[in-house]
Amino acid sequence: MSADHSGAVRPALRVAALVDLEAGPAAGGHVKCWERLAAGASDFAQSVDLTVYMQGRRRAVTPLAANARIVCLRPVLSTARFRFLDRVADHGDLAPCHPGLFAALRTADVIHTTDAHFAYARTARLAARLFGRRLVHSLHTDTVAYVRHYFGEVISRVAGDGPLGRRMRDRWRLPDRLAARMAGEIERHVGACAYLLTAERADDVRLAELLPPGRTRVLRRGVDKRLFHPCRRDRAGLAARFGIPADRPLLAFAGRVDAPKRVMTLARAARTLLDRGVPLHVAVAGQGPEMPAVAALLGPHVTLLGVVPQTELAVVYASAELFVFPSVVETAGNVVLEAKASGLPVLVAPQGTGHYVRTDGIDGVLVGSAEPAAWAEAAGALLADPARRAAIATAARHHIETDRPDWAQVVAQDLLPIWQAAAQEQVRDSHVWPTHPAADTAS
Repeated sequence: MSADHSGAVRPALRVAALVDLEAGPAAGGHVKCWERLAAGASDFAQSVDLTVYMQGRRRAVTPLAANARIVCLRPVLSTARFRFLDRVADHGDLAPCHPGLFAALRTADVIHTTDAHFAYARTARLAARLFGRRLVHSLHTDTVAYVRHYFGEVISRVAGDGPLGRRMRDRWRLPDRLAARMAGEIERHVGACAYLLTAERADDVRLAELLPPGRTRVLRRGVDKRLFHPCRRDRAGLAARFGIPADRPLLAFAGRVDAPKRVMTLARAARTLLDRGVPLHVAVAGQGPEMPAVAALLGPHVTLLGVVPQTELAVVYASAELFVFPSVVETAGNVVLEAKASGLPVLVAPQGTGHYVRTDGIDGVLVGSAEPAAWAEAAGALLADPARRAAIATAARHHIETDRPDWAQVVAQDLLPIWQAAAQEQVRDSHVWPTHPAADTAS
């Protein structure tokens, strides 16, 4: 509760945040981001009452505080039902509307979407239109790049690499066409929103231009600076828990073990260094379809950790010599900030999470080439120079301590002002459901 200028007590702002992905230990950074934001909201009980809706195998409510909870809803038509989509990183709900979610949104003051295509986004647009609610949208991943990649994989699985598959990919350019269609859907959804929260990458500017000036802000990613800390280093513990040898440098990776994350770039770079006689070991936290290929290439020099809890991941980060993350599809990779908070030099691609490196070569290293040889050279140079590695590690931790928010600060500084502005604006049909050319009036 809070009081307005007249002294009257008014209820906390009711916000529904929609994450059309399945919750659970194996969930990716998008889900984990909102789990942490929901926990961070518990510090602001007088200002906001936050419900984060996610997918689940069954309906479940997980209370985090009196004013914050996660509600899991069963999907109506999950992409997981289709066997040819089983390699997709995260499954969405293809239904045109989710009835249970629609009913729940009636009580929300503000509806916050995090995808533009699946059932939750469609339901949000319908609810905003019928209930007179404002939509806020935030960007969390490069959806267009993911669509292009995974649809290419689907073509390979369904049509193979023969004449039909090549025709679908090369002549008809179906992956590119579907990606372009997804880009259009995202633009239409953003055009139907009152506010847009972008990631920290400069290439979100095009979407920001869809809304009037002053309607776009940056949604930063927080980091738990106490959990992810250099003091967690424990090579003996990793040896006992996972069999990771303690007598050689450790290269760490965390995330889905698949092609979009370019985990094989790391594996091939490590193989190059091993073949040169550089002693090292690789620890891969996460799961995904590239795990067998990584294991086959690196053999006894890699430990596939699978899904590990955050407390153990913190030990992996702090105990490694380098964090290598070649992904170029990330808009906000939580793992890079966690690794830096752990005092770990990070090697990242400029097109991916490069914006989390403030100065190349000082608090992290940008590797501009996609070739494994370039990643091998960058990693090898740092492994051979402990003093430089230590300096980068110190600068990385300093950057987190001085310039990066924790999750409660993200709620207070990035989210609450936007939610409050959206709720306070006079609700008019033309604002809730804009006649902007990008607005999706067909939903």
